[in-house]
Amino acid sequence: MQACEVAALILLTVVSCSRQYEELPQTTLTLEPPFPEIFTGETVTLRCGVEGGSAGWKYLWYKDSEDTPVLQTAGRSITGDSYTITAAAVSDQGQYCCQGQRGDQPLYSQLSDEVTVTVSEGHPLAVLTLQPAWAQIFTGETVTLSCEVEGGSAGWRFKQYRDGREEAGCSDQYSSRYGDSCTISYAQNSHNGVYWCESASGQERSNAINLTVSYKRVSLQTPPQPVFEGDTLTLRCLIRDGYKATRVIYYKDNKELQSQADTELSVDRVSKSDEGSYKCTAQWSSSTYSGDSAEVRVTVRALFSRMTLTASPGATVKEGEALNLTCEAAVNKTPRPELHYTIVRDGEPVTNSTDSALYSIASTEKSHTGSYTCAVESQGVKKSSQELHIEVQTSWHSAVAIGYRVSFTLIHFIVFTLLLLQYCRIQGETPSQCTHFTWPVTAHMQASS
Repeated sequence: MQACEVAALILLTVVSCSRQYEELPQTTLTLEPPFPEIFTGETVTLRCGVEGGSAGWKYLWYKDSEDTPVLQTAGRSITGDSYTITAAAVSDQGQYCCQGQRGDQPLYSQLSDEVTVTVSEGHPLAVLTLQPAWAQIFTGETVTLSCEVEGGSAGWRFKQYRDGREEAGCSDQYSSRYGDSCTISYAQNSHNGVYWCESASGQERSNAINLTVSYKRVSLQTPPQPVFEGDTLTLRCLIRDGYKATRVIYYKDNKELQSQADTELSVDRVSKSDEGSYKCTAQWSSSTYSGDSAEVRVTVRALFSRMTLTASPGATVKEGEALNLTCEAAVNKTPRPELHYTIVRDGEPVTNSTDSALYSIASTEKSHTGSYTCAVESQGVKKSSQELHIEVQTSWHSAVAIGYRVSFTLIHFIVFTLLLLQYCRIQGETPSQCTHFTWPVTAHMQASS
C-alpha cells in the first residue's frame, strides 16, 4: 500500500472515531444545592442527566479518575440519576463525573464535565435550627426556622433550594418572618427542599437543613441530620387525619427494633452502631388498619474528630524550666458542648477541669518525667489522645552543684582524717592503736551524711 493511501486510511479512521464520539449523547452533572463549599455533616446530591431524556439509562459514577468508580456505602447512596452523600466528610472531597449506559450491548453517553465537591471541617458563621426539631413533617403542620448569627442577623436572608433551583425562602403566603426566625404556618409540598440562611453578600451561610413535607399517612419523624455521639435520638411515628395509634413497631435496617403502644421512641447516648435506616409501622382503629412510613436515614457523627496533646517548649526540658501541656479536641457539634478535660501521667490523673485544657508546671523536676495523655469527655462520650512522653533532663548547674557538694564532702573527710593521724603520731600511737581515730571518723561521717 502506498504511503498516501495509508495516510488517507489513518485520517479516515480518526475522522470516523471523532464523529462517532461526537454523536454520543451529551451528559450533564449538577450539584444540589450548588454550594461552592459544604460543611462536614451536611447532605449533598450529585445529579446526572443524559441528552434526550432519562428513559432506559443507568448511571456510572467516578471520583477523581475514570478508573475509580463510586460505590454505594453507608451514607452514600445511588438512586436513579442521583448520587447522595449524607453527612459529608473530608474524604468525600474531590472531582466527580458521571456517564450514562443503556442496553444489553451498552451504548454509553459522553463523560460529563467534572464537578468539584469541597468539604470544610470549619464551622459555619450562623446556625440554622428547626422548632419542632423534625426534618420530616406533614402537610398542614407548622414549623419555625431560626437563624442564629454571631454578631446579629441583620442583613441575613433565608434561602430554599428545590426542583433544581435556588429561590428566596420564607416568601410565600404561608410563611412569615420575624427577626431571625421564619415560621411556615401551613406546610405544603412547595416547602420541600433544602433551607439555609446567608449574608447579604452571599459569601457566608449557615448549615443547611433538608425539610421534607410528607403526604404519606404514616410518617416517621427524626431530628435534623446528622445526630452526634452522646445525643438522644427521638423518633416519632405519626398518623395523619387525627388517628391515634394503638400499636407502633419500629424497624432499623429492616429488623424489628421495638414494638410498643407509645408513638415516641428515644435512644439515649447514641453511638455509631445506632446509625442506619429507620421506619415504623402504625396500627389504628382497634388494629383494623395499619400503614408503613417511608425509610429515614439516621446518620451518627463522631462528637470529636481529633484529639491532640502538645508540649511547649517541647517534649524534652531541663530541670527547673517551665512546661505547658495543652489538650485540644476538634469538636464537630455546633453549638459546642461543655467539655471536661483530664490530663494523665503514667495512668494517674494530674489535672481535671471543665474550664481549661492547659496543664502548667512552673518549674519542672525529674518526677515530672513520664507518659502523658489527655482525655476529653462530653455527653457521655470520652476519647483520649495518643501518649506523649515527657523527659526532664538534669540541667548543667544542677550537676555542678551536686558535684560540688560531693567534692567538698570528700575533701573535708580527707583533711579531717589526716589531722587525726597526725594527732595519733603526737600521742605516740599507731593508727591501729589510736582510740581517738575510729570515733571521730565515724562521727564525722555521720555529721557529713
